[in-house]
Amino acid sequence: MNAIRGSFFLLIMVLLTLPSFAGGGSESDPDSDINESPEVSAPAETTVQDSQPNTNEDADQTVLDAETAEILFRLGLMPFQNRIPSEDFMLTTLGGNEQALADYRGKMVFLNFWATWCAPCRDEMPSMQVLYDELSDEGLEIVAVNVLETEDMVSAFVEENGFTYSVMLDSDGRVSLRYSVRAYPTTYIIDRAGNVIAVRQGFHTWSTPEMIDGFRKLLEQ
Repeated sequence: MNAIRGSFFLLIMVLLTLPSFAGGGSESDPDSDINESPEVSAPAETTVQDSQPNTNEDADQTVLDAETAEILFRLGLMPFQNRIPSEDFMLTTLGGNEQALADYRGKMVFLNFWATWCAPCRDEMPSMQVLYDELSDEGLEIVAVNVLETEDMVSAFVEENGFTYSVMLDSDGRVSLRYSVRAYPTTYIIDRAGNVIAVRQGFHTWSTPEMIDGFRKLLEQ
């Protein structure tokens, strides 16, 4: 008798669960999406998409060649699939002049977003100076964009450390927003034609012989 009752109870439970199996769960069921296999994107594509600056979607995009992508990757940078036309901007330099990104066309631009309160920024900026000293005569320009700090604060920090590359003031943060900066430091590499080709989020040492040789290869292309 107990076996019959157990079988009957099991049959009732199966019948009660049939609608959810047949219909895949109701739309209001909060757990209905949990069992579905999520669509998975390639990690590199996801990272690049999240880090790309806002650009004109109608602009021509040229696929980044494999050799350049490999060099960028070995330098610790995330290469973009396409060469993306950079958004121009104009900011005030520490010298009080108005400077546009487009003014550096013809050079490779190392575009770095930073702040004095950011310890990783302070740690990597001396290595940026070494890179600049080595390659500025070969066409590398470093543009360090300070975000949301006063000119006096930035000027004191730059003078104390003896940095000689270009420093600009993004006083209202509009340029960092346009370039989708979500962490400090963030560095974009812009080719001689003005196209964004790679990004690096977070601290990096730029002064090693391998770094200098890699950037020299990029400049020679």
